[in-house]
Amino acid sequence: PSLQIREIKKIGNRILVATSNGLAEYYYLSGVSFPLLLHSYRSENTGNGLVSNNIESMAYDPDGYLYLGTPSGISYVHADSLAIDSAWKSWTGNNSPLQIGFSNRVTCNGLDLLVINGTRVLIRSLDPLLSDWQIINTGTQTDISAFHIDSEGNIWLGWGIWDEDLVRFTTPGNILLSKLTRDGTRTDLAKLEAGLGTKTVTSFYTDNDLLVLSTWGDGIYTRVGNNDFQQQITNSVGFPKISDIDVDQDQAMWFASGYIDAEPVKKGSLGVSFFENESWQTLTMNNSPLHNDSIHSLAVDSANRLWFAAWDVLDNNPMGWMNALTVYDKPNDSWKRITITGTRDWNPDTQNWGPILPGKAFLLSNTIGGVDLDKHGNVFVAGYDRGFSVIAPDYTLLGSFMINNSNSQRVLNMYHNGRQYFFGTYNDNGLVIWNDDSIPVTGGDKWLTPPPTDLANCQVYGVTSTNSKYYGWQHWIAASNGLYMWDETNWYKYDSSVKRFIFNTTSRLWTNDQLYYVDEERLFGSVRTVPASIYQDPFGRVWIGSLANGISMYDPDTDRFTNYFLPKDPLLSNYITALGYEPVSGKLWIGTPDGLNTLLIGKAIKPITDLETVKAFPNPFKPEVNGTVQIVNLPIDSMPRGKNQCRIYDSSGALIANLEENEFARFVWDGKNGAGKKVSSGIYFYVVSDEKGNSKRGKIALIN
Repeated sequence: PSLQIREIKKIGNRILVATSNGLAEYYYLSGVSFPLLLHSYRSENTGNGLVSNNIESMAYDPDGYLYLGTPSGISYVHADSLAIDSAWKSWTGNNSPLQIGFSNRVTCNGLDLLVINGTRVLIRSLDPLLSDWQIINTGTQTDISAFHIDSEGNIWLGWGIWDEDLVRFTTPGNILLSKLTRDGTRTDLAKLEAGLGTKTVTSFYTDNDLLVLSTWGDGIYTRVGNNDFQQQITNSVGFPKISDIDVDQDQAMWFASGYIDAEPVKKGSLGVSFFENESWQTLTMNNSPLHNDSIHSLAVDSANRLWFAAWDVLDNNPMGWMNALTVYDKPNDSWKRITITGTRDWNPDTQNWGPILPGKAFLLSNTIGGVDLDKHGNVFVAGYDRGFSVIAPDYTLLGSFMINNSNSQRVLNMYHNGRQYFFGTYNDNGLVIWNDDSIPVTGGDKWLTPPPTDLANCQVYGVTSTNSKYYGWQHWIAASNGLYMWDETNWYKYDSSVKRFIFNTTSRLWTNDQLYYVDEERLFGSVRTVPASIYQDPFGRVWIGSLANGISMYDPDTDRFTNYFLPKDPLLSNYITALGYEPVSGKLWIGTPDGLNTLLIGKAIKPITDLETVKAFPNPFKPEVNGTVQIVNLPIDSMPRGKNQCRIYDSSGALIANLEENEFARFVWDGKNGAGKKVSSGIYFYVVSDEKGNSKRGKIALIN
């Protein structure tokens, strides 16, 4: 009846699903591997026995009664009598102390029914014939995030407010959970007390002396008796919405979760996460000197320091956020904060920012559009409304400048390729170029304005440059109105109908330049959308993330697009917000509003390993079916560093082929000899050797 699921109960071979628009009943049929819908129950088909279709919670007692909490009261019915209208009964404001119009959430312990009526706590026996309601005073009007009644009748409450727009809980006070007895005695546990963290408690489980808490962001806590809590946290990224991706010099991947806004955003604004040595960690204002949990841009400098950029915020921000930049010096485990007033160190003893450091950098604006590095190791900080600050590796200010022809200096990003600096704005003259390798200056003579008017009226999401062996320099621009390319002579625009248009500087119009072949994949899989992110991998390929249809990969060597999108590929979302690459694993990291994907695209840095177990797959190998056979070094799935060789021999010992190692640190054989001719069926031998003289060998059964 609704996609908004409130609770699920399994009763025998039936599954009951409480939703915001009624109750669904499923059952398992012998021989069928999935549940079948038996019935849906709503006010309209239960003779108004169900007092409201908006079911907020559900409880089931040992005698088989089902209790459904709604804003209009609590309906109850025996689980075997759901289809009998007269079996449905209700407690409302007329026959109980419930206050109607508030939420009613229910649970039971086998003896008593616990009801959370708004912010009130009520309890009664499970006998429907009795009217023994008891109101227990909690001593507060704070919202209740979780509730539970244990076997001894103790009531456990978590405190917090749910924000449906942001999809998150917050606990504004200092108390995380409380225990109430029937006489109203209350015992509290505060944030960071007894081994707890700071996040809202969202559910309880008890079993004799065992207490289990789930939380909104701190994982699961367990406690036996009166001992301290023990935390169990998932090994995962700390948020689903990804705004930026970068890799540090230790090959740790960093992910930001912010937005260009002073307010929290749905699924994001939860700090920064990093993935290192197969383990995830998340930094927030609660567990680090990070100045803001809404980090929309990050960068890694030449000293392996992390730069975190946040948007401007109001004074006395209710979440405690601050504006401008923080810098995490990972090798030295120290922090700095840089604002318009200067640079400060974090003092771990006082847990505060120290005085302004003399001679160090300051910013032009506390509203940061983006933070990026040039090829010389300098950090470019985009003051969204004031211009750029350029900071040297020693934190001194190299200079400040304003970009050309930008009325409001609404700059979001910078890209430097060693030849030019590209600046992307938010509809404030679109793309602006400093056509030189020197640091830009205000009003300098190296500024270049792209002639297409399209690029002066758009938001630029990113730029990347590739130097193709066939086409020379190509500079790719992802903009809110299309995908563009500049080869330093002409301007091009790519589309899903015509492959490429060229800009005519005389007529000021786009004209057809290149059509698609009949069998050629088209940009974004032929779907009309726009690029939202762009990235160049170490092999010269350009990856373009779209707003609505996944990723297009452009290979300059073949001048073709390859597309990855739902439902064809297992992406979490067709909206690609950020792209990054980890050179040792060879994975492209794909950020979306719903989490991360990885795609193995090739290893730029091979891990340190030796030749261990070399395998060929598939084996037997059928060229007409499989295409190629892969020869890999396990368990790390990478050949050793340096130059490796693989030779293929036939059963007589004659050399058939010399294979080149590919970007995945593997060898691939297509079943042909050195002259490009198909070989006959039979047993073939492969010998893999590294540059140290070590070798491994094996057999391939080839079947034509």
